[in-house]
Amino acid sequence: MRDVCQTSCCIVGGGPGGAVLALLLARRGVPVTLLEMHKDFDREFRGDTIHPSVMEVLDQIGLAAPLHELRHSKVSGPTLRFANGPFRLFDLGRLKTRFPYILLVAQARFLEFLTGEAAKYPSFRLVMQAHVQRLVEEGGVVRGVRYLGPDGWHEVRSQLTVGADGRFSQVRQLGGIVPVKSAPPMDVLWFRLPRLPEDPDVAGGVLGGIGRGRILIVLDLCVVKNE
Repeated sequence: MRDVCQTSCCIVGGGPGGAVLALLLARRGVPVTLLEMHKDFDREFRGDTIHPSVMEVLDQIGLAAPLHELRHSKVSGPTLRFANGPFRLFDLGRLKTRFPYILLVAQARFLEFLTGEAAKYPSFRLVMQAHVQRLVEEGGVVRGVRYLGPDGWHEVRSQLTVGADGRFSQVRQLGGIVPVKSAPPMDVLWFRLPRLPEDPDVAGGVLGGIGRGRILIVLDLCVVKNE
């Protein structure tokens, strides 16, 4: 074992959930360590949409305004293409909210933004390339985790350990926790394409198509420039 770190809360997984939790705890002066298994936040499979309800929460904690300073686009609703023409499914612009749109921000930049805000507080610690392999247990109680970093094994001792490491959570598996399945399985293929000058404009920023158990959604990241 290379070293042992003491903290009040250890969060495994540097996605939006883990990052926001770490930020809120750090703001309250709670010592928190956030472990992320990758060397950076640039993952192709990350979602880039922030919905109105999430924007309301971010506004409550004072982050909505600075978030809009990042490079972003806004979309107000999807347009579905059918054989007899396009159909506007709904318009978020009609919502009674300060944020009647979906904000499109590269999630890597969003996570850098959240962890950057958390880093303003001395009680926050971020560790990248931390591959959690084991739970630390004493008397049947989880007291932290052991993780493998580029320089060997490390241990984080904590009063509370949070698994925020996604659908294939290593922490959940190590703890023997069976997830509650609330929706049928779905395969999603997510990729980026360049926008060509001859491509048609997408009303509302989202174009969709439905047919025989398949859905195609196109997000136009160039709909609205930064304000």
